[in-house]
Amino acid sequence: MTKRNSILTGVSRAAELHDEMGLRDKLKDGSKAIDVFAVIAALKVMVLFRPLEGLLGAYVPTPNAAGMLITTQRNLHIQRFTASHELGHHVLKHHAPSLDLNVGFVARGEKNGHEPQEVEADAFASEFLLPAWLIAAHARRQGWGRAELKRAEIVYQLSLRLAASYSATCWALASAKFISQADANALASLPPKKSKMQALEDVAPPSWHPDVWVLSKRDQGSQLIGGPDDFLVLSLEEHSGGGYEWDMDPLPSVGLSVRADQRIDKSAEPALIGSPITRRVVAQSSAPGRTRLKLEERRPWEGSGNAINRVEFDLALWGKEPVGLLRPERMLAA
Repeated sequence: MTKRNSILTGVSRAAELHDEMGLRDKLKDGSKAIDVFAVIAALKVMVLFRPLEGLLGAYVPTPNAAGMLITTQRNLHIQRFTASHELGHHVLKHHAPSLDLNVGFVARGEKNGHEPQEVEADAFASEFLLPAWLIAAHARRQGWGRAELKRAEIVYQLSLRLAASYSATCWALASAKFISQADANALASLPPKKSKMQALEDVAPPSWHPDVWVLSKRDQGSQLIGGPDDFLVLSLEEHSGGGYEWDMDPLPSVGLSVRADQRIDKSAEPALIGSPITRRVVAQSSAPGRTRLKLEERRPWEGSGNAINRVEFDLALWGKEPVGLLRPERMLAA
């Protein structure tokens, strides 16, 4: 079997599993990422997280069951991709055990040789987590066209919504023909830190490791799979001329501390007189967990029944999986 045939086999099986699990219908609104851990649990494959040294993951088939090991030494995005790679071994019915030191090589276009079953599993992982139809759903929801998908800050935000690494998202965009390979190479060479700095503006975090989500009304009802110290930059239209304002009091109650809160008023421009202002709030998560953030725009003296706008986000800010079995709270609906 040629390498090309191995890639086609992996891609085809990933598409089949999307259909078998009904993922296209469940995720067509672009509000969630594919939850590979929930799929693995549904297929009754045992997952164990261990501090593996020099190893990203392993797949161990047995006559009566199958299991996989995933490292705890890498971040959530790499854990998810590794889990998807091991899932590929399982659904492609690979009978030989696999010890995986490297994943993502198919998406990166590496030319060095790999065993056919490794190529199949890696092609499966890329297609399963980052299919063109899911990228298109998220881009459509956000109003991002091909021009926007050539901008590093947009690709970074897309990667967060897909719960994938920034570089993997660059390669996936090229694979799906949304951008050229040259554009993907140029984007992948840019560190996400610059996009984080652009999003946070004058807020300086003690570390640039946390991710920075830029959220708007377009993200209504979305699920955020991220880390326990991630930043949320809320950018919401506010009708202050009518006495309405967004109530930000719920933020501390769900473990979010406000780092900045400002109103950006463009009404001084003649063409925008009387227009709403933008409420920009920067908040940071302070602890791992899963909760729902609900915000309302209303007059301060009126009750919640009089809100003119509402937004709600499902915050799954657990971060990477710890040592042990798959955390039950992380098993989100696929």
